[in-house]
Amino acid sequence: MLFLVATTCFYSGVLLGMKMNVTPSEQSRSTTLSVDEVEAEVLRRLKLQQKEDNTKIEAGSNKEKDARKKSDDHERRFPKTISKIAYGSALVGKNEFIQQFDYGIPKPPSKRSHEKDPGKDDVLLLYGSQKSLPDDNTGIVHTNDGPTSEIPHMSASDATKNCAVLNVIYTDTHGGEDQCMAIVGNYESYHIQRWLRFDGTNVDKSIPLHAVGRGVQKETLATLTPIAASCAGDDNTVIVMVCNTGQSDLLINFFCSADARGFGDVVRKKLLIFATDEGVLEIAKGLGVNVFYDEKIFETMPEEEAKRYGDRAFTQMMYAKIVTVQLINRMGYDVLFQDVDLVWYQNPLPFFHDTESPAHDFDILFQDDGARSLRYAPYSANTGFYYVRNNDKTKFLFRSLLFLGDMVLSMTSHQQALAALLDEHSSLTGLRVKTLPGIEFPGGYHYHRKKEIDFMRDIATGKHIPYLLHMSWTTNKSNKLLFFQQMGLWYTNEACESGGAVNLAKESTGTSLQQKCCSAEPLISCHYRDKPSIQSCHGQGKNIDANGKPFWK
Repeated sequence: MLFLVATTCFYSGVLLGMKMNVTPSEQSRSTTLSVDEVEAEVLRRLKLQQKEDNTKIEAGSNKEKDARKKSDDHERRFPKTISKIAYGSALVGKNEFIQQFDYGIPKPPSKRSHEKDPGKDDVLLLYGSQKSLPDDNTGIVHTNDGPTSEIPHMSASDATKNCAVLNVIYTDTHGGEDQCMAIVGNYESYHIQRWLRFDGTNVDKSIPLHAVGRGVQKETLATLTPIAASCAGDDNTVIVMVCNTGQSDLLINFFCSADARGFGDVVRKKLLIFATDEGVLEIAKGLGVNVFYDEKIFETMPEEEAKRYGDRAFTQMMYAKIVTVQLINRMGYDVLFQDVDLVWYQNPLPFFHDTESPAHDFDILFQDDGARSLRYAPYSANTGFYYVRNNDKTKFLFRSLLFLGDMVLSMTSHQQALAALLDEHSSLTGLRVKTLPGIEFPGGYHYHRKKEIDFMRDIATGKHIPYLLHMSWTTNKSNKLLFFQQMGLWYTNEACESGGAVNLAKESTGTSLQQKCCSAEPLISCHYRDKPSIQSCHGQGKNIDANGKPFWK
């Protein structure tokens, strides 16, 4: 209908125009024009109108092309191939930026909020689209449409006014190393992927870049790597212990007892002590034992011993034990981890290295804790003595455990966190977990339970010789010392107890600390007649347990 009306109007207009445009001499003839003549005139004028319209469209298109060409003639800061990552750029002062977008991350400790940080005074903003550009975008996209070719410097508010999303990346130059940064337009990740030309000790540009964890710090590994390699030796095994000054007398006792029982050379060669304070660092050096200490890592660790199982000092030390095993494991070594509150009757390393033993087929082997509660099911693994074979399964296990710091804090120990992961990884990756026989690797469960009295008598009399005795299941360090003393397993002189060895170590030269701290014979004394002892304590002690009965009949 609309087409019909429009056509009729057009024809009428043509007829009227034709009449108005004729001369008087033609007027009489024009009134008698045929239909064919009218249609021919209409077609002629339609073609003229269409040509005029096409000319206007082409002129507009050329105008847009000219404008676009003019824009492209400007030198872009970044090529179009990365226009969805870096369409343009601007600079904002770091102090102002951090103040406006405060994520809680500090400046360098020596820098106050208004002070400069040479070489890092500005924040570089990259705009991912034209829509995100500031209102005044002179010089943002092109280098030659502003007063200078430099990247424009703007206020934080103006620079980010049109940013619907702002991703902030914090990075450092790590002492001026030859660091590069790659921004990849891809499926988005909120983590930094780190690559290093690192041989385990030093940066080496002759080797290819390879992926590393974000926690890898060159300074830490540079110090730790040669120590760990020396300890590993031919059998690729490192004995790891973690200790603070508060527990140092137990550490000294392990060393002195091993030396007195003929294992001194093994301990000096294989043991790596992670000292969580400078006191233990001095003691380990005085004893001639391999030691690693890093103030940056351990500066917040407690120096005092735990007063009881699960207190704050205890919990902090538990996480340190996770980190240390993970570090040595990721370096490619087998790890024998043990707490300081144990004594060897035999060197346990041959047991784990025996390729003919069925135990050799397992990835990780734990002392039996003795508890059969649900929280430790199904392995009842004691995390105070265990052996880790180096492979992809155990590396994955300890990387996973490393990220359960909140669970360790909540449960006050890493034992339950690890117990949960053992069951999961056994199913997920086929990790083979073994609980060691208690008769060969006894602990506090055997020492304190009445039903194990006969077994403990066999140990006290030498009828049965286990690999070790781990004084777990014991309230505090004071009681551990007393129980070791009456079991004939205490070799630490009194002057070196309760942190006394720290000052002696500072005064000692060479390995003279061993002479001051270690007794060649066990220092035996009775304290509790209802607890296992190497000799009868009748008439020399008291009961510690309610309704306790004498250990010796």
